[in-house]
Amino acid sequence: MLQQICIRIDRQKFAAPGMLVEILGGTMHVSRQGNGSPHVILEAGIAASTINWRPLQEQLASFTTTYSYDRAGFGWSLAESRGCTLANISEDLHSLLRSMQVPVPYILVGHSFAGYITRAYANRYPEEIAGLVLVDPLTPEEWLSPTSGQRWDLRGGIWFSRIGGVLAFLGVIRFCLWLLQRGNSGVPKGALALFGPTATQRVGRILSELLKLPPDAVRVIRARWSTPKFFWTMATYIKALPRCAAELGGRQFPAQIPVTVLSGSHQPPVRLAEHKAIAEHSVCGRHIIAEKSRHWIHLDQPELVVDAVKEMVQRFRSSAWEKRAHSPSTGERLQSKHGAESLHEKSRRA
Repeated sequence: MLQQICIRIDRQKFAAPGMLVEILGGTMHVSRQGNGSPHVILEAGIAASTINWRPLQEQLASFTTTYSYDRAGFGWSLAESRGCTLANISEDLHSLLRSMQVPVPYILVGHSFAGYITRAYANRYPEEIAGLVLVDPLTPEEWLSPTSGQRWDLRGGIWFSRIGGVLAFLGVIRFCLWLLQRGNSGVPKGALALFGPTATQRVGRILSELLKLPPDAVRVIRARWSTPKFFWTMATYIKALPRCAAELGGRQFPAQIPVTVLSGSHQPPVRLAEHKAIAEHSVCGRHIIAEKSRHWIHLDQPELVVDAVKEMVQRFRSSAWEKRAHSPSTGERLQSKHGAESLHEKSRRA
């Protein structure tokens, strides 16, 4: 009962900061900032939401229009009964952008698992894409044929997420996060230790990354993590990793789409080689290793992501101007304009 009261209080206290958009698959939450084109779409990692993009989106919005959104089941978007597949996720994003009448083409920016989504979208709707920026992306090779160790990790992640959903329903997660906020880490660490050292290390690593976000964003994330929906949706995504890798495996986006791949410095040589291959597939591809970052490059070295997006925006704007300048109708307008200015200048001198 107390947990349900707290959830209702959180809904009022942490109302959706963006807009709620109805699509065929449900209700999606979207945050829009900035002006200008091409528009930039931010796609979050496997269990992340608009909150994780907040600091970077503010920087990108200084020079173009940006959108971040919550996939179904995360953040303020409603959960859905459809399976977690790249086809469904891409279709949801396509429906969302269509519903909002976002002008094409867009630049897609994807972190981690979102590397699957953005590449699948570019393969499915290539005419809508002005460029891809992949931030330490997952590759199909990583999960296409899981090793016994990876399968064990998947089972552990699914089990941990489902148990987390039960504990969130009972209010235990909320209580532990409340203790952590007040500097009491003994009880939360003791509870986490029951899940084993691997779970302890992973949660500790995630918490250390989240602390890089502004305090107000951390408070919102704490409220979202206190609900069963977050954990149950995360379990669905973890379980779908091999299936999503198989969906993307062997499929390539058109080579004419510009791509920049940013790799964390923690990645092993095999992952760096895969990231490099993604960039080299594009006729206009770049591969950058973020020497001072690990997996969350957009929090460790946001300037690298900003520069990559800005470079694509400037390339698009310059090419768009060239097309307009060389089109017959635009050329005639430019010539007429210069002619009128020339006549005005002559009359002024006379």
